[in-house]
Amino acid sequence: MKSLHVALLDLTDRPAPEPSEQTDAPARRVVRHVIGLLLLGCYFPLAVTAVTSGHLYGLSLSLTTQTRYAVIYGQFTVATIVFWWLCWLVFTRTLLSRVTPRQRLLQRGAAVLAGAAGMYSAAPFSIALAQVVGHDVFDCVLAWLALEVCRTHRVSLRTTLPRTAVERLRDWQITITVLYVCVGGGVLSFLLVHLIRWTGAGVPVMKGGQMATLGVDNFGTLAIGLVSTVALEDVVIVATTTALLTAVRRPAWQIYTLVCVPEVLLHAYLGLPAIGMLVFAAGRVWLYRQYGRLLPFMAAHFTFDLVGGGLMLMQGLPFWYRPALGLLFSLVVSWAENRLKKAAKSARADEQPPPVTPDGDTPRPTDRPDPVSIQ
Repeated sequence: MKSLHVALLDLTDRPAPEPSEQTDAPARRVVRHVIGLLLLGCYFPLAVTAVTSGHLYGLSLSLTTQTRYAVIYGQFTVATIVFWWLCWLVFTRTLLSRVTPRQRLLQRGAAVLAGAAGMYSAAPFSIALAQVVGHDVFDCVLAWLALEVCRTHRVSLRTTLPRTAVERLRDWQITITVLYVCVGGGVLSFLLVHLIRWTGAGVPVMKGGQMATLGVDNFGTLAIGLVSTVALEDVVIVATTTALLTAVRRPAWQIYTLVCVPEVLLHAYLGLPAIGMLVFAAGRVWLYRQYGRLLPFMAAHFTFDLVGGGLMLMQGLPFWYRPALGLLFSLVVSWAENRLKKAAKSARADEQPPPVTPDGDTPRPTDRPDPVSIQ
């Protein structure tokens, strides 16, 4: 009898299926689309980092009215490009020969409204929370554009939800693995920050805490802002770049370069310790090339940033709060994993056909089934 452990190995250890080689679009066109998405997504955060943390690298930029409006106008231009690109792809895909009139109206209308919302999000807001929500809106529209680009090139990011208990356990295990990679990259950068400060080496390093540098002062703002982080870094930078470049058989070093460079630049506010994000980026690329499932990556990244950022925001509380919450988080994870394992074990047992006795008769219902091992 095939055990649940063997079934999980079949699902998790098996590499993601190789996408079919693209014939409709040359490889150079796909690479241009990937670079275009990366430039559109990274413009605003890199511009803000250059203004707020440029002094670490000798840049003499200051947050003047002229600089502020230059960044805003640039972001509005980026949002306009996203609007037209998204509408073009959706309008091209929703011809009457492919969809019904109702589907065409709904999908085209949604694309126009989403693109317009992305353009509106580029406007300056006097309320900080509104600015964070605006970033979420734009990056979610950009993520939709990335999905449409992948669909144009017949590449799937495999965003389907797990349907069976065994698949849910598989996605859970992928999520935990990605979470370990996120923790590794974050801890390495954290240690480099404190090591450079302790040694007093004359290299760029972040001043103050990470949450203060990012302008996050409460848990709600952190949670809302992570929607933008996950949409940009996981959907656009990691998943879309890896899937498209793999589909056109680009060498691995190009895939790792086009993912790791933006990730390090997005964390340039850390200073030299941003190189620790190489582990964070390269590890996720390697895992996505192995499993090719987007949702576990999004869940792991969101959880890591939420828990890590929340612990940073609690520095004003007594020290014992943080290890206590860390222990509570570990217990919740362990409890959830045990529940998923039990459900997968039961589902796998139900899928087994009834054993046949040597004389060809099936056993009576009172006969005990063979045990299923999940070890």
